[in-house]
Amino acid sequence: MPQAAPHAISAGASYGADVDDADTPLVPHPMLSRADFQTLHSARRRFSWTLTAIMLVAYFGFILTLAFRPDLLAIPLVPGQPMSVGIPVGFGMFAFTFALVAVYVYRTNTVYDRMIAKVRDGVQS
Repeated sequence: MPQAAPHAISAGASYGADVDDADTPLVPHPMLSRADFQTLHSARRRFSWTLTAIMLVAYFGFILTLAFRPDLLAIPLVPGQPMSVGIPVGFGMFAFTFALVAVYVYRTNTVYDRMIAKVRDGVQS
């Protein structure tokens, strides 16, 4: 279904902003300054960046090995058979990815959900 074109905006206004809202200062939510929220935020960020770094090292390690040392992945798994070491290593990358997702989900459901519940209830830890 066709959609209507957006309204034209004047040179000084931002798209979707009302004139009355332009003078209202932005006030951060009071939750952002609470110590328990900041602890939760920093723990989740640190954990997610750690998992991201682990995945990037594994992935780029595999890709760089494939690019610069393909002979390592071309070693036959069983002498005389056509399957090389690279095939199970490639499948291992999928398994490793799923394992990292499982670790993230487990940690989120056990540790962070409890922390979120405490933040919502207003309990300072």
